[in-house]
Amino acid sequence: METLNLYPIQLPNKELRASEFPEPADVYLCDNCGRDITAHLHCGRAHVSRPLGPSRYVCPCGQKYLSGAVEWDNLSDWEQRHRLVDVWLAVIVFIALALFSFLVYFAITHRSIVLCTFLAVVFLFSVGLVPLFMAILFFPLAIAASLWRTRIAPLFRPE
Repeated sequence: METLNLYPIQLPNKELRASEFPEPADVYLCDNCGRDITAHLHCGRAHVSRPLGPSRYVCPCGQKYLSGAVEWDNLSDWEQRHRLVDVWLAVIVFIALALFSFLVYFAITHRSIVLCTFLAVVFLFSVGLVPLFMAILFFPLAIAASLWRTRIAPLFRPE
């Protein structure tokens, strides 16, 4: 391997202060305390919708930074409609899971060997899709969390 030079090249990580955030880097460090806050900052990428989340990140030291995320209320009407399509997809997946659960209950209570075998085969072929199902079911939760942060939680904060 060494003679063919097939080892991947290890480039040093580019570190920047978090105040320079939109500038591309591998690691962003807090300006005040030097903590690595890269996980809380979301760089924009082409052909990918902006993540839902707080638009500002507050470091434990108190310094505030733009996070690159956006709240539901800050999305345009087109973006909101586009994400609501994902919610309908989540509803369809939830209904399919409920129907599958009902069929499993029906097969067990009526001791139907054929239906149990069919459902077992369907389950085995769909196990690989579980991460996709979980990602689809995450969209409504992210929208609900954004609405909670922007509309409901401010009602309970003392001014």
